[in-house]
Amino acid sequence: MPQERRSYSKSFKAQVIAECAQADTSIANVALTHNLNANLVHKWIRVHGQKNLALQTAFIPVKALPSTAAPQVLPATIRIELPHSKGVVVLSWPAENAATCSAFLRDLLR
Repeated sequence: MPQERRSYSKSFKAQVIAECAQADTSIANVALTHNLNANLVHKWIRVHGQKNLALQTAFIPVKALPSTAAPQVLPATIRIELPHSKGVVVLSWPAENAATCSAFLRDLLR
């Protein structure tokens, strides 16, 4: 004769999970006091955590800054520091001309 699976109410599961969350409390001990398998209690805790994570990743409204308060965009530059026996040589190159900077470096390093 097959055994029927036991089912537990949401409030009972929440109570067991809350007991497990107490400081200095063993999940195995809580399971034993309620005549449950510790693996089942671990599963309840894992599922509870996943549900809480799903609730936390919900939509969060964000206020946009007005378009008049747009920050100033500085032109991007490529900065290269080359060590030399007489000191460091610093090369600054506009980022929009990256291809010419690459060609310059290739010729320099030959």
